[in-house]
Amino acid sequence: MESLLDYLDMLEDLLDNSKAMPFSNKISVDKERIFDIIKDIRLNLPNEIRQAQRVIEEHDRYVTEAKREAANIVKEAETTARQMTSSHEIYKSATEQAAEVIDETNKKARDMRLNAMDYADEILAKTEQIIHAVQDNLHEQHESMALHLSETMEILYTNRQELRGGKN
Repeated sequence: MESLLDYLDMLEDLLDNSKAMPFSNKISVDKERIFDIIKDIRLNLPNEIRQAQRVIEEHDRYVTEAKREAANIVKEAETTARQMTSSHEIYKSATEQAAEVIDETNKKARDMRLNAMDYADEILAKTEQIIHAVQDNLHEQHESMALHLSETMEILYTNRQELRGGKN
Protein backbone atom coordinates (compact mmCIF):
# COMPACT_ATOMS: atom_id res chain seq x y z
CA MET A 1 0.00 0.00 0.00
CA GLU A 2 1.42 3.28 -1.07
CA SER A 3 1.16 6.51 0.85
CA LEU A 4 -0.78 9.53 -0.17
CA LEU A 5 2.46 11.38 -0.82
CA ASP A 6 3.52 8.63 -3.23
CA TYR A 7 0.33 9.11 -5.24
CA LEU A 8 0.88 12.86 -5.32
CA ASP A 9 4.44 12.24 -6.58
CA MET A 10 3.00 10.00 -9.35
CA LEU A 11 0.66 12.79 -10.41
CA GLU A 12 3.52 15.27 -10.52
CA ASP A 13 5.66 12.88 -12.57
CA LEU A 14 2.79 12.30 -14.95
CA LEU A 15 2.35 16.05 -15.42
CA ASP A 16 6.11 16.66 -15.78
CA ASN A 17 6.52 13.91 -18.37
CA SER A 18 3.51 14.86 -20.42
CA LYS A 19 3.92 16.40 -23.85
CA ALA A 20 3.67 20.18 -24.01
CA MET A 21 1.53 21.78 -26.69
CA PRO A 22 3.34 24.02 -29.08
CA PHE A 23 3.26 27.75 -28.23
CA SER A 24 1.26 27.32 -24.97
CA ASN A 25 1.48 26.19 -21.36
CA LYS A 26 -0.99 23.41 -21.99
CA ILE A 27 -0.02 19.77 -21.89
CA SER A 28 -1.47 16.52 -23.12
CA VAL A 29 -1.97 13.96 -20.36
CA ASP A 30 -3.14 10.39 -20.23
CA LYS A 31 -6.66 10.84 -18.85
CA GLU A 32 -7.04 7.17 -17.92
CA ARG A 33 -3.80 7.18 -16.00
CA ILE A 34 -4.89 10.23 -13.89
CA PHE A 35 -8.25 8.60 -13.15
CA ASP A 36 -6.47 5.40 -12.07
CA ILE A 37 -4.23 7.35 -9.67
CA ILE A 38 -7.23 9.21 -8.22
CA LYS A 39 -9.08 5.89 -7.82
CA ASP A 40 -6.06 4.39 -6.04
CA ILE A 41 -5.86 7.46 -3.76
CA ARG A 42 -9.48 7.02 -2.81
CA LEU A 43 -9.10 3.31 -2.19
CA ASN A 44 -5.97 3.76 -0.15
CA LEU A 45 -6.92 6.79 1.86
CA PRO A 46 -5.59 6.26 5.35
CA ASN A 47 -8.11 5.38 8.03
CA GLU A 48 -7.16 8.55 9.87
CA ILE A 49 -8.52 10.66 7.02
CA ARG A 50 -11.75 8.67 6.98
CA GLN A 51 -11.93 8.98 10.75
CA ALA A 52 -11.19 12.68 10.48
CA GLN A 53 -14.04 12.98 8.00
CA ARG A 54 -16.35 11.15 10.42
CA VAL A 55 -15.12 13.38 13.28
CA ILE A 56 -15.85 16.47 11.19
CA GLU A 57 -19.33 15.17 10.35
CA GLU A 58 -19.92 14.31 14.02
CA HIS A 59 -18.59 17.73 15.04
CA ASP A 60 -20.98 19.41 12.63
CA ARG A 61 -23.86 17.34 14.05
CA TYR A 62 -22.84 18.26 17.63
CA VAL A 63 -22.55 21.95 16.73
CA THR A 64 -25.99 21.88 15.08
CA GLU A 65 -27.47 20.11 18.10
CA ALA A 66 -25.70 22.49 20.51
CA LYS A 67 -27.03 25.49 18.57
CA ARG A 68 -30.55 24.05 18.70
CA GLU A 69 -30.19 23.36 22.43
CA ALA A 70 -28.75 26.84 23.04
CA ALA A 71 -31.69 28.39 21.17
CA ASN A 72 -34.08 26.38 23.39
CA ILE A 73 -32.22 27.50 26.52
CA VAL A 74 -32.35 31.13 25.38
CA LYS A 75 -36.07 30.78 24.62
CA GLU A 76 -36.71 29.24 28.07
CA ALA A 77 -34.60 31.95 29.73
CA GLU A 78 -36.56 34.67 27.93
CA THR A 79 -39.84 33.05 29.01
CA THR A 80 -38.61 32.77 32.60
CA ALA A 81 -37.38 36.35 32.52
CA ARG A 82 -40.77 37.54 31.26
CA GLN A 83 -42.52 35.54 33.99
CA MET A 84 -40.13 36.89 36.64
CA THR A 85 -40.59 40.41 35.34
CA SER A 86 -44.34 39.92 35.40
CA SER A 87 -44.15 38.49 38.94
CA HIS A 88 -41.96 41.40 39.98
CA GLU A 89 -44.45 43.85 38.49
CA ILE A 90 -47.32 42.12 40.32
CA TYR A 91 -45.33 42.24 43.58
CA LYS A 92 -44.42 45.87 42.99
CA SER A 93 -48.05 46.75 42.21
CA ALA A 94 -49.30 44.86 45.28
CA THR A 95 -46.71 46.62 47.46
CA GLU A 96 -47.76 50.01 46.10
CA GLN A 97 -51.43 49.21 46.67
CA ALA A 98 -50.68 48.01 50.20
CA ALA A 99 -48.78 51.23 50.91
CA GLU A 100 -51.73 53.26 49.59
CA VAL A 101 -54.17 51.30 51.77
CA ILE A 102 -51.94 51.78 54.82
CA ASP A 103 -51.61 55.51 54.12
CA GLU A 104 -55.37 55.85 53.64
CA THR A 105 -56.04 53.87 56.82
CA ASN A 106 -53.58 56.01 58.79
CA LYS A 107 -55.21 59.17 57.42
CA LYS A 108 -58.70 57.92 58.34
CA ALA A 109 -57.49 56.90 61.81
CA ARG A 110 -55.91 60.34 62.31
CA ASP A 111 -59.12 62.03 61.11
CA MET A 112 -61.22 59.85 63.43
CA ARG A 113 -58.91 60.67 66.35
CA LEU A 114 -59.17 64.38 65.62
CA ASN A 115 -62.94 64.17 65.23
CA ALA A 116 -63.21 62.23 68.51
CA MET A 117 -61.08 64.84 70.26
CA ASP A 118 -63.22 67.65 68.81
CA TYR A 119 -66.39 65.83 69.89
CA ALA A 120 -65.00 65.20 73.39
CA ASP A 121 -63.95 68.85 73.66
CA GLU A 122 -67.44 69.93 72.55
CA ILE A 123 -69.12 67.65 75.12
CA LEU A 124 -66.77 68.86 77.88
CA ALA A 125 -67.44 72.49 76.95
CA LYS A 126 -71.21 71.90 77.12
CA THR A 127 -70.80 70.09 80.46
CA GLU A 128 -68.71 72.99 81.74
CA GLN A 129 -71.43 75.46 80.66
CA ILE A 130 -74.13 73.38 82.38
CA ILE A 131 -72.08 73.16 85.59
CA HIS A 132 -71.50 76.95 85.52
CA ALA A 133 -75.23 77.46 84.97
CA VAL A 134 -76.06 75.10 87.85
CA GLN A 135 -73.48 76.83 90.05
CA ASP A 136 -74.86 80.24 89.17
CA ASN A 137 -78.39 78.96 89.77
CA LEU A 138 -77.38 77.45 93.11
CA HIS A 139 -75.64 80.67 94.08
CA GLU A 140 -78.78 82.66 93.18
CA GLN A 141 -81.00 80.20 95.04
CA HIS A 142 -78.63 80.30 98.01
CA GLU A 143 -78.73 84.09 98.07
CA SER A 144 -82.49 84.05 97.55
CA MET A 145 -82.91 81.51 100.34
CA ALA A 146 -80.56 83.44 102.58
CA LEU A 147 -82.52 86.61 101.89
CA HIS A 148 -85.80 84.79 102.43
CA LEU A 149 -84.52 83.30 105.68
CA SER A 150 -83.32 86.72 106.80
CA GLU A 151 -86.70 88.20 105.99
CA THR A 152 -88.43 85.31 107.74
CA MET A 153 -86.26 85.77 110.81
CA GLU A 154 -87.01 89.44 110.82
CA ILE A 155 -90.74 88.74 110.58
CA LEU A 156 -90.48 86.19 113.37
CA TYR A 157 -88.58 88.63 115.50
CA THR A 158 -91.11 91.33 114.80
CA ASN A 159 -94.00 88.97 115.56
CA ARG A 160 -92.41 87.91 118.81
CA GLN A 161 -91.94 91.50 119.72
CA GLU A 162 -95.51 92.20 119.07
CA LEU A 163 -96.55 89.19 121.12
CA ARG A 164 -94.62 90.40 124.05
CA GLY A 165 -96.11 93.69 123.63
CA GLY A 166 -93.16 95.42 122.43
CA LYS A 167 -90.96 94.08 125.20
CA ASN A 168 -87.67 92.63 124.62
